[in-house]
Amino acid sequence: MVDWDGIERSEEFRELVKKRRSFVVPATIFFLAYYMAFIIVAGYAPDFMGESVYEGLTVGYCYALTQFVMVFVLGIWYLRKAEKEFDPLSDAVAAAGVADEETGRFERGEPRQEVAR
Repeated sequence: MVDWDGIERSEEFRELVKKRRSFVVPATIFFLAYYMAFIIVAGYAPDFMGESVYEGLTVGYCYALTQFVMVFVLGIWYLRKAEKEFDPLSDAVAAAGVADEETGRFERGEPRQEVAR
């Protein structure tokens, strides 16, 4: 039986969570800011968004299309980072959990009490 609480307290798991969070939080903030900026500019500067860039292609369409590109780039970036950093760390966490089941590195805390409903 795997001690999930022990794994959660382990250094390997904490490092994994820290590294993943250090990528996901800024990427999410960037994505939301980029998207909200589009909505704000569309609402407050419709003339600017309606300016033609090339034969009917407007600034607004270009901005909207760059959002698809941005999501694609962020997705690919996350996948590459996961492959290089997060997956090896998660493998280390899993290996530590299996190995520690045999060696007893993770000590079980107090058993959780079931709450009667």
